[in-house]
Amino acid sequence: MGYAMSERPENLRFLSGLIVVSTEPERLVHFYRDLLGVPLVEERHGDSEPHWGCELGDVHFAIHPADDYPGEATGGGGIKLAFQVFDLDPLVAWLATHGVETSYPPVEFGTESRITAVRDPDGNLVELTQLGPSWLDHLRAHRAAGGDLVAHWSERR
Repeated sequence: MGYAMSERPENLRFLSGLIVVSTEPERLVHFYRDLLGVPLVEERHGDSEPHWGCELGDVHFAIHPADDYPGEATGGGGIKLAFQVFDLDPLVAWLATHGVETSYPPVEFGTESRITAVRDPDGNLVELTQLGPSWLDHLRAHRAAGGDLVAHWSERR
C-alpha cells in the first residue's frame, strides 16, 4: 500500500509519550522509581486502571497495567529505553548494591560518552548513557533549528 507523501499534513517531530505496559506494573514501578530514580507518581484518569507517570524532559513516561490494553500484545522485553545519566559510575555501583547487574560494564561511547545497560524486571533493555558535551551541543543546535517543543507550539498559536 503506497502513501502520497505530498498529501501528508505535517511531519512528526516530537515524541509526546512512552508507555510501558506490564502484567506486573508495580514491579516495574519499583525498578524505575525506587532503583533508577524516575519520578513516577500514581495517576488515574478516565476509566483506566491506576498507573504511574511523569515527565522526562518533554516526554510523558508511564507504566500501565496490561488490563488497560485488553486484546493488545503487551509482552515484556520488546522495548529498549535509554536514559541520560550525569554520573554513571556511582549509579552503577548503587544499583549493584541492590542486586541490579549491568548487561555489560560501562564502555566508551564515541569520544566523550559512556554507556552501560541493565534489564528491567520485564526483560526490557535499559541503557544508562553518560553523554558528553558534544551531545549537549547537538541538542542545543537541534532546539535552535526548531526542535524545541514548547517554542514550536508557541509559534503555532
